[in-house]
Amino acid sequence: MSYAEEIERAADECRRRSAQLLDELEQINRATAATSRELAETSAAGMREFHAAHADELAKARAELAERERLETQAREQREAIARSIAARKANREVLPVDQEDEEAAFYQRESWLI
Repeated sequence: MSYAEEIERAADECRRRSAQLLDELEQINRATAATSRELAETSAAGMREFHAAHADELAKARAELAERERLETQAREQREAIARSIAARKANREVLPVDQEDEEAAFYQRESWLI
């Protein structure tokens, strides 16, 4: 047997094994796709059953969540309004000179008007 015949035989064996592996891979991909479809259908059916069985509980939970969010929003708005009111009263109550070093401000802030 010559080297050329040996190389040709090895190449044929390699091609045969490659084809066999590609066929096996294709079968595995088909089986995986089928299993994936079955699982998707099963889980979708399970979710439909769950939602049908627990529809009242889910609706109640959504309503409670919406009410809690509404109350939290209302409380936050009240706190913000109170803070604005306090800030407005404080701003109107205390008048400070722009510059503490201002001579004119010191004149009007003196404790006694008796000279």
